[in-house]
Amino acid sequence: MQEVKVNVVNIIKPRVELVLTWGSEELVAAMTDVVYRAYSIEDALRRVRERPELVARRITGFLRDGHHSVLEFMGASWLVEGSRAFTHELVRHRVASYWQESQRYVDYTKGQLRYVLPPSLASQWAGHLDGVSQAYVKAREGFAPEDARYLLPNAMASRVWVQMNAREFFLNFMPLRTGLGAFHEIRLIAWLMFDSLVDRFPIIARWVWDNLPRLHSDYCRGVERLSSVYGTSDCRVVSIRDAFSKWGVEIPRGLAILINQP
Repeated sequence: MQEVKVNVVNIIKPRVELVLTWGSEELVAAMTDVVYRAYSIEDALRRVRERPELVARRITGFLRDGHHSVLEFMGASWLVEGSRAFTHELVRHRVASYWQESQRYVDYTKGQLRYVLPPSLASQWAGHLDGVSQAYVKAREGFAPEDARYLLPNAMASRVWVQMNAREFFLNFMPLRTGLGAFHEIRLIAWLMFDSLVDRFPIIARWVWDNLPRLHSDYCRGVERLSSVYGTSDCRVVSIRDAFSKWGVEIPRGLAILINQP
C-alpha cells in the first residue's frame, strides 16, 4: 500500500440533522374521537382542524394525566455526529433504533479521519491526535480497517442514524440527558435534537420544557455551583448555556425563544 501522510487533524463539533418525523399532534388528537366516539378518521381530522384548541387541550391532557402511550404514534429520526465517547452513552437508550458508522468497513486513510473534541482540549491536544492519525495510517499498510481501528481514540467522530418515538425522546431521553449531571456532549446533542422538534411537536415540546426539572429527580444537581456563572438558577437555562459554552456552539433559535419566554 502506498503510504499516506495525514498532515491536518480534522476537529469538528457535534452536529445534528433532522432526517424525518412521523405522526403529528393533530393526528393523535383526532384519533381520540375515532377510538372514543367512533368518528371516521376524516370527520375526526375535520373536527380538530376546525377547533385547533382541541389539539392543545388533548395533548396536554395526555401528558398531564400520564396517558403517555399515545406519544408512541409520533417520533423522529436524526443523523447525529459526535465522539465515540458520546455514542457509547447514546446507545444505552434501548427504546430506539441505531445505525452507526462502521470503523470496521470505513477506510479512514481516504481523508475521512475526524475527531470531536471540546475547544478547551483541542487547543492543547490536537497534536496528539495527529500522532494517532499517523499511527492508524501506518497500521493500515499491514492491517485491515477492523484491526487498525484499535488505535483510534474515544475522540474519533462517528455518525449515527438514530430514531426514537416521542415518548422515549421527550419523556426519557430529554430528562436524563439534559440534566446538569449529564455528560456535556450528550447534553449539547440532546438540546440540538430537541430544538429540531420545537416546531414539529410544539405542544409536547412546550410541556416538556415547562416540566423538565420535575421529570427527573436529579435534574438540577449542582445548579448552586453554576448559577452564578450563568446568571440564573433555572436548571434548564444553565444546562443549555453550559453545554453550548463548553463547545463554542451558538444556541439555536428555538431554544433561544424558550429561554427568553416567561
